[in-house]
Amino acid sequence: MTALPFKPAAPLGPVLVTGGSGFLGRALVRALVELGESVVVFDLRAPAPEARIAGAAYVEGDIRQQQDLHRVAADHGVASIVHLAALVIPACRANPVLGAEVNVIGHLNALDVARALGISRFVYTSSLAARPRGPLNSPANLYGVYKAACEDISKVHFLDHGLASIGLRPNVVYGPERVEGETAAISLAMRAAARGEAYEIPFTGAMCFQHVDEVVEIFLRCLAATPDRPVVSDLTTAIDSIDDVLAAIRAVRPEAQVSAAPIHRAAPEGIDNAPLRALLGSWQAVPLAEGARRTIEAFGA
Repeated sequence: MTALPFKPAAPLGPVLVTGGSGFLGRALVRALVELGESVVVFDLRAPAPEARIAGAAYVEGDIRQQQDLHRVAADHGVASIVHLAALVIPACRANPVLGAEVNVIGHLNALDVARALGISRFVYTSSLAARPRGPLNSPANLYGVYKAACEDISKVHFLDHGLASIGLRPNVVYGPERVEGETAAISLAMRAAARGEAYEIPFTGAMCFQHVDEVVEIFLRCLAATPDRPVVSDLTTAIDSIDDVLAAIRAVRPEAQVSAAPIHRAAPEGIDNAPLRALLGSWQAVPLAEGARRTIEAFGA
């Protein structure tokens, strides 16, 4: 990660990061540690010692079991929660019941632990997949259905208990550690370019692409914010095409053998980050050309 452009005015931690061993979680945990924060990572399976972020504590537990989460948060005196733990699109499609348990029950558990322990900072990931779209005006998939439910649960939790949470809707987050999930193809194409290998992105279309450095900054700013009501927001309104991604890659590696399959992926509809702008003001965006350069250089290091 590049030098952090944002430093909170006051300590945020100890910060509990559920799902902190995933792509976004690792980047956020690393940034928090660099800021001197105390960080506890809660995952079903902790990574091997050599894969852990130095300076962070790792605890295993099941997000579906509220007592696991409560014990960890209480034992570490947690002051902030970043809730990232979730099953993503393919896993929810393959096992809808487990997807609902992890994504919905897990979210309820995290909110209830925050309430029980008086934790007022609560930031979680939703998704653009939660936005209704298409002929049935529904979320794009079961993952989106679960995330939409979590947004509404968070609002009702505020009405019942007063916790003003912040829900963030990433679309396609990319960077040098993103190698899993449907939209990891963007990062994998950049890795192939760095290695001199051929790669075909398995879809085309237009999306919101955000480099992980920018997304981490947004999370840090949200942790330091003090909203007076629940906030749910898209992260960006900037839409680029897969052709733009390929062009950004070739600008860094003109010889890159990257292409895209003619399988259209629908663009997000009605995106709006006004709630986030109202809460945070501005932050340092990472344009696609710069993000591609950072990612390819990191893969080639």
